[in-house]
Amino acid sequence: MSREMENTAMRIRNLALLQVGLLACGPWLASPVLAAETATWNPSAPAPYAQHLVDQMLAAHPEVVVLALHVTPPHGTENVIVASNIGRIGKKADPDDLHVITTGEPKLEVNKAGDRYEVEETLQDVSGLTIGAIGVVFRYQKGQDTSRYQKVAADIQTFFRKHVLSEANLVDAYPYSAEYSPDNGAQRLVDATIAHHPELQVLGMHVTLPERGNIFLGSNIGRVGKKADEDDMRVVNTEKSNFEISENKARYEVELVLHDAAGKNIGALGTVFKNPGDDKTAMNALAIQIRDEMARQIPSAAGLLAKSDARPVAIAAAAPLTLAGVTKLPAYKGDFDHFEVDLKGGTLFLAGEDGAALEVFNLGSGALVRSIKGYGVPHSLLMMPQTNELLVIDGTKPARVLNAKTQAVKRSFKLPASADSVAYDASTKHLWVVTGGKDVPQPDCNLIEIDPATGKLFNKVHFDANHVEALAVEQQGDKIYINVTDKNKIAVVNKKTGKIVAWWPFKEAQQNAAVAFDEPNHRLFVVSRKPGMLVVKNADTGATVASFKAPERSDQVVWDEANRRIYVTGGDGFIGVFAQNDADHYSQVARVPSAPGAKTAILVPSLNRLYVAASPGEAKRGGAVLRFDVTPRP
Repeated sequence: MSREMENTAMRIRNLALLQVGLLACGPWLASPVLAAETATWNPSAPAPYAQHLVDQMLAAHPEVVVLALHVTPPHGTENVIVASNIGRIGKKADPDDLHVITTGEPKLEVNKAGDRYEVEETLQDVSGLTIGAIGVVFRYQKGQDTSRYQKVAADIQTFFRKHVLSEANLVDAYPYSAEYSPDNGAQRLVDATIAHHPELQVLGMHVTLPERGNIFLGSNIGRVGKKADEDDMRVVNTEKSNFEISENKARYEVELVLHDAAGKNIGALGTVFKNPGDDKTAMNALAIQIRDEMARQIPSAAGLLAKSDARPVAIAAAAPLTLAGVTKLPAYKGDFDHFEVDLKGGTLFLAGEDGAALEVFNLGSGALVRSIKGYGVPHSLLMMPQTNELLVIDGTKPARVLNAKTQAVKRSFKLPASADSVAYDASTKHLWVVTGGKDVPQPDCNLIEIDPATGKLFNKVHFDANHVEALAVEQQGDKIYINVTDKNKIAVVNKKTGKIVAWWPFKEAQQNAAVAFDEPNHRLFVVSRKPGMLVVKNADTGATVASFKAPERSDQVVWDEANRRIYVTGGDGFIGVFAQNDADHYSQVARVPSAPGAKTAILVPSLNRLYVAASPGEAKRGGAVLRFDVTPRP
């Protein structure tokens, strides 16, 4: 009889024994995580998942002569063998087996005949919780070094820990449906993603297939071919995420709508992590990051059903931004505005617009150092490293010049009402400040040029508009580009004469607000709010070069010159990341999860770090500063 025939016969016998020996132990209830249902058995069902895993390990380790799994079934009272290559399915565990399970101490021994070496160790689930025992037996000769056998047994234990969700998972049918093979694109993508993200405990793809419904196509816990349940379909149909703690409190699941590379809804993705406790922000963000990494590798849902063509799935490219830490500000109310950095002092400053405060953080750790009250409506900040001074632009009170190290006020000067957005001109060492507008309220706005150290006025540009937003200043030329938001136009100003020299219509959307500037390539990056759009403009002509859907309610667009990327921070909880391939060609590369209200940001190139302020806004209370590591672009 061939090895394949022997294995087939063994699985049939094991299944029959399993039905006879185990059904008396009580119902086999699946874990509530990913797909809660009762596992049932019938004579025509395929071999259990446990047997598939045992067969897989025997094929990988021919030196193993016996491999058996001991498990206490859900709601059962006896620990029994559920899979092996020697039958005995349903056999009760002996005292040695139970000692391993209860104490966690492995058993290492040579049998009485002296020709077998046995390693028995705990069988653990994906969370590292003990759910049974693994018996591994090797051939042995007297005096033989057994350290290699112990290493093989440890590798087998690790394999099971990565592929078993629970006791009930071990008795899932495998394959779950004969119609679907685990040799498919979804499974290859799951395997590659888990290899790239070892923090994942479980990853499962529910894919919607034409005329077949939604099917579980790939995972590290079997179940390929299982139809989606009600919770899965709620994610697919509503695109609202599921968040769930496992029954044993060890795992945390985030189930998200799954997209293909074009952004089409093609199903749901279950991601399971170690339970982080009360603070699940980082896990939620990581789940979305993983989902988006996978989406970029999915041309279509149909491709996920394709069988292997012997070409491995590429490991997902490193995310352009990786969340490195979060500083929570639970007492903060309202909105933040802009950041500034003192590199020499290792300090990060944030304007607490609605909190009437200057927030001071440690640049390295992100920890809040102090919150300085007594401001009116602080909007913009400017670090003057030559004098180690920080200028705070306030919308209702005089601007203050601080000692950057101590934050003591050195002097102050008055500016026109509602001083807000600023742009620094290094060529003149002057600061351009937007004033006036609807917040005062005032029917018009002015752009003024001042000495940031003293407030001395040099120039004023008048706009017959009540809403003027961000601006960009040429450092090597004479132009200023400014968003005249209520007119849906961009004004071009000659900074030497203070005259408006051109008006460019902004036709792609309404409420053009944030702007960044790639001066060497003469490209403006303008972001609108109604709806959220990123529009790339030729800074010489005003012509549109490219446009993309961008996060909503954005207050900031950041140009990363070193990595040729554009970051758009949005209040809807995402950072849009776009790549400049050349001056005329751009692409969206990621939607990195941040937090609701995360609208303003600052890039610190020397640290490869992006800091993002999450404003409580309508939530009324609870802000945060998020720190993202920037992945250098090849």
